[in-house]
Amino acid sequence: MSARQVTAAVRNQGVGSWIERRARLAPDQVAIISGDTRYTYAELASRVRRLAHGLQSLGVGKGDRVGWLGPNHPAFLETLFASATLGAVMTPINHRLKPGLINSIYGDVAPVVLFVDRSLVDGPLPPTAGTRVVVGDAADSESEYEQFIAGHEDQSIDVAIALDELCLLAFTSGTTSAPKGVMLSHANVTWNVINCLSCLDLRGDDVTIAAAPFFRTGGTGVTVLPVLFAGGTVVIPRRTETEEILHLIERHRVTIQFGNPDLLDALMRSPLWGTADLTSLRAFVTGGAPVPERLLRTCHERHLTVLQGYGLSEAAPLVSVLDARNAEGKAGSAGRPAFFVDLRIADADGTDSANGTIGELLVHGPNVATGYWHHPEPTERAFDAGGWLRTGDAARFDADGFLFIVGRMADAYVSAGEMVHPGVVERVLLQHVSVAETCVLGEDGRAVAYVVLKAGAEDTTIERELFSLCREQLPAHARPTAFEFVASLPKNPAGKIMRHLLRRAAVTASRR
Repeated sequence: MSARQVTAAVRNQGVGSWIERRARLAPDQVAIISGDTRYTYAELASRVRRLAHGLQSLGVGKGDRVGWLGPNHPAFLETLFASATLGAVMTPINHRLKPGLINSIYGDVAPVVLFVDRSLVDGPLPPTAGTRVVVGDAADSESEYEQFIAGHEDQSIDVAIALDELCLLAFTSGTTSAPKGVMLSHANVTWNVINCLSCLDLRGDDVTIAAAPFFRTGGTGVTVLPVLFAGGTVVIPRRTETEEILHLIERHRVTIQFGNPDLLDALMRSPLWGTADLTSLRAFVTGGAPVPERLLRTCHERHLTVLQGYGLSEAAPLVSVLDARNAEGKAGSAGRPAFFVDLRIADADGTDSANGTIGELLVHGPNVATGYWHHPEPTERAFDAGGWLRTGDAARFDADGFLFIVGRMADAYVSAGEMVHPGVVERVLLQHVSVAETCVLGEDGRAVAYVVLKAGAEDTTIERELFSLCREQLPAHARPTAFEFVASLPKNPAGKIMRHLLRRAAVTASRR
């Protein structure tokens, strides 16, 4: 590496310098694996430099948006680091959304360049306002993307980047409203990595699989970017079937893995689960939804440590983690806050709630976003003058300071003059041996528990047993008034239940 390259890397304090800096320390360490394609940190740094020059040739500069539309691919990470090198803003768009919503997001962020996966080019795409580059297979040297990289010089770009500049526009899942672009600065992304390093025990020789989608902050922010920051290896699967994930864990001796509880459940239901070699896997980090106790028990039988956490896009995303030592004694908890995160539970008037009292969770730290893209009113509602993020999540602390998430504040309902948080009821119902999933909806003094039974279970006596369980553990006002047994619950890609879709389906059924 030349003296000029070293100088440029030092001058750039942002996310775009990470690979360059790691290449100085460990150039031959493998950074990315995808199929038979492997890039060392030196090779990845070279590709990022070339891509940055390519973006610059298309007019991309500070503050410009660079769009991504497609599944996980090494090119995503290269685009993130190349964009950050120039001070541009990486903007991943969920390719699973309906075309009209994708077009709306695309029009709002107006990317100068859009990278789109080849698998999507035959379908509806946003109207071309800027340049579109098609990304093919990582091993295809003739693809448009590979030709684009090869056509530009391998020289460092000397752009000074401050940590408070915008780095990433990560859109929310749209569980409770239309997706909003969360404005994450270089500092937010960097401090999130530091938080992950502080509580997930990540090391420079770690290997992780990028199984969660990159368009979600969890897909990059929990293990992928922290592992690259530390000098480890990221495996990007070309297929996300559970058998493929288990095969990759064995083949590459994966040490740390992230995924929502749905992925963990799917892995356990795979016919390979019982025989797969998981001895290299130090921990499976999960979040996005409560982890059923049956999953924890199954993992315990396989001697697999599960680290339950809580996070959200606005926190880049890590907020808290339940460490392995307390996993059994504090089952159901989201743990304690990460090192540079502070938490409060607030009453409706904004004052701190007493321990054990349910209120709204507020989050503060250098990882917390600066606001929402082109949404000043939601920004003002969510981020107060002191920098505290109002998460909208209902939560409580126990006597030992462990965090418990009980649902969304907006999902609470009034019964017999008392406020009921459905998450409290759902946790009781999940204790039943035949219940796989449940969701409680309350309105007008009536509460219906929608229940998904485990395979082979019959609902002939279960309803009576559930009523009995609720009488034993819940006050009268919190008990469901009815049970509905359903085949499945509507969920978003992160595994979160889409309550508004369930409510809409219930209303439609009642009108028939």
